[in-house]
Amino acid sequence: MCFPLIFCGWMMFSSVFAFGDVAVNRTKPLCVNRGQSAKIRCNYSRTNDTESMTAALQTLNLTLCSYYFFHDTWKEHHCKDSVRFTWIPETKDMTFELLNLQIQDTGTYTCSVKRIVKPPEVDLGVQRVQVIVRPVLLLSCVKRPDGSLMILCSVEFYPDSLEQMWIRDGDVLNSSYSNKSFNGSFSHQSYLILPPQTFNDTIYSCWVNHPSLNKPLVANVSSSVCYESDGVTVIVTVVFVMLIVTLTVFLIALVICKHYRRTCQQSVSVTVEAVLPDPLQSEILYSTLGDHHPVRCSPSDVRSIA
Repeated sequence: MCFPLIFCGWMMFSSVFAFGDVAVNRTKPLCVNRGQSAKIRCNYSRTNDTESMTAALQTLNLTLCSYYFFHDTWKEHHCKDSVRFTWIPETKDMTFELLNLQIQDTGTYTCSVKRIVKPPEVDLGVQRVQVIVRPVLLLSCVKRPDGSLMILCSVEFYPDSLEQMWIRDGDVLNSSYSNKSFNGSFSHQSYLILPPQTFNDTIYSCWVNHPSLNKPLVANVSSSVCYESDGVTVIVTVVFVMLIVTLTVFLIALVICKHYRRTCQQSVSVTVEAVLPDPLQSEILYSTLGDHHPVRCSPSDVRSIA
């Protein structure tokens, strides 16, 4: 509990040197979980001669959202989809809301309100908020190229200040190996190789602490879960291979059967054509008398003459 307070106090102390005495009352840390939103309220003092003013949310000299106020109406000038502006006419309060925050969104956000009419331009208020997105811890079972099992503890965080350790039955273990990378936010991966499977079920824990946390994060996994998931993977693979082999044999048999049927049908057709007589031969007889005109007759009309 003391660690986050010291961290937040350090940020407040550093802001004094960065922004002076005014910033002491206007800069505050705000810790949120990933996927949540953060509201930044714009504190300002509106003067009686203010006819028009602007409100803008900035971070690292980048304007995320800006609105223009004229004739008691706010109009959007530019605003990202991840930012929402709210104005309450009754209280004259305005807020910017950061939506679906991710680890890489950690940083200092500034809401500035300025009077632009009547000239000259005057700062009506500046509010700075240090938004810190808490780390995300994931624990999973993975397999090495040689087939042995490991537990992987993955942590995404910002800024770069993290403590991580492995615990087994209350004993602190050294990680087998680990690595850290940066891509807008820091990612820390720690691996722990599991011993050969035994009849005893062992609980492994990944412990993580970060300045933005009220208390350390702990994720647990049972050794039996990793071994069972590996067994299920093997069974699924074997069943899949058997299905492929069965389907292949069935298709081959189907092709052979169709080919055999086609061959049999062709043989029967040839035999029938060889046996059947020509219809013209059975219906037309040529007379040997006279001028050889063909005479139509059928075999039933021919009689013998004694």
